[in-house]
Amino acid sequence: MSYALITMIESNENCINSQRGITFSHKRLYEDEAVLCFKSWRENGGWLKDIPIYTYCPSRNVVSETTKEEMKKYNVTYIENFLPETDGFFSGFWNVPLCGKIFEETLSEDVLIHIDLDMKLIKPLPQELVDSVLNNDYVICGQYDDESSKSQRKIGNDWKNPLDTGFLISNRKTKFYKFFYEALSEITKTKGDARWKEKCSDWPLYFLEEYVIDKAYNEQNYPIRPIQKYQVGEGYAKISTYTDEELRNVYFWHEHILHGEDYDKIREKIEFFKRTRPV
Repeated sequence: MSYALITMIESNENCINSQRGITFSHKRLYEDEAVLCFKSWRENGGWLKDIPIYTYCPSRNVVSETTKEEMKKYNVTYIENFLPETDGFFSGFWNVPLCGKIFEETLSEDVLIHIDLDMKLIKPLPQELVDSVLNNDYVICGQYDDESSKSQRKIGNDWKNPLDTGFLISNRKTKFYKFFYEALSEITKTKGDARWKEKCSDWPLYFLEEYVIDKAYNEQNYPIRPIQKYQVGEGYAKISTYTDEELRNVYFWHEHILHGEDYDKIREKIEFFKRTRPV
């Protein structure tokens, strides 16, 4: 079997989100985060550390020559190919299913692993987890746990906790990203379906990107296996809410370089490494 890490990237200075007026508490440094992301994968990936890494820039917001050189150090294949549809995207999050669909069509690797650029790998992913998509039709997708979901988008009490498309493992042959992109394109035409407009209309439209996967999961339109508590960091449950066993199954530290003041990065890391260090 063969594996690939797939990511989507834009520049530090400009991105679709900022061009659409979508701002966060701090600037997103996608290029710098990408370098840290790829470095951690090569250092901590274990059995997957040497797999091909691809990062795709489909918009006009290409990365700097400095970043291109940095990525070469980690044997990353950087693809710079402007796709006109990105000019009409509601947000840069639309790049995920678009580029994923292209990767499905053009790559030869069997298993595609997608992570956000601000995710740093702490320890290797279990082979049984990654290989499970080869024997099943489902895609593995991150899901907010009960504690983390308290600060996330609300999708109605009749649906399960919202999903987090920042972590996806799929069998390329199942064409998950084709389904993802087509579902997102369709729901974008009407700026949400009836349920979105009833229960989620107070949330920004860029959340449609994850909403279509929530919909697929809860309405069983596509087989999805959710995974929780695989990461810690900014915007997620505090280390103190994890059991020791749960911390042993954390694979990623997820945080932006520039983060909100309510996230105590130093304290969280001290507690994490104190509780997970060998006795």
